[in-house]
Amino acid sequence: YNVEQYRKLLGVPGLFGEKGFTHHEQRSARPTFEINGLTSGYQGEGSKTIVPSWASAKITMRLVPDQKPEKTQKLVRAYLKSICPPTVTMELKSGHGGDPYIVSPTSPMAQASLRALKKGFKAEPIVMREGGSIPIVNDFKRILGVDTLLLGLALPDDNAHSPNEKFDLDCFASGMRMAAQLWQELSAV
Repeated sequence: YNVEQYRKLLGVPGLFGEKGFTHHEQRSARPTFEINGLTSGYQGEGSKTIVPSWASAKITMRLVPDQKPEKTQKLVRAYLKSICPPTVTMELKSGHGGDPYIVSPTSPMAQASLRALKKGFKAEPIVMREGGSIPIVNDFKRILGVDTLLLGLALPDDNAHSPNEKFDLDCFASGMRMAAQLWQELSAV
């Protein structure tokens, strides 16, 4: 994991975060609180000398093992209410939530996927933790009793989930080879 390369990819002058953890740990293994969007005041052409009468923010949180969505949400609500001035009305709306999920890279399913990735891409796979929000994977584990494999095949510059997202055809072809091999590997687990 090359921090300088990551910084350049993002096009930012510097990176910062929680002290005592590497940048990779900060972005993949630590809880997060993100402000995804802000809206307030006049949004049209030109300027207006106004004081906005309302504002809104969209926030999300990435949880880590031993955190529960309901408890975390309750704590955040209590904190926000505690800092809200008495002259301000605040309304909090909750979206969906899901328990954190992690698979050990040494589990039989993960090892099968690593072998399939190596054969499909003809290269040694890089094992990296990555955050994501797919709450149903916990249900799969609880109901089916097996790990859910979430294999990222995209490249860092693919701009996942952005308006100009892409996926290279070479990765697509390698991913198809990997998927075929994965069935073979999983049949032996």
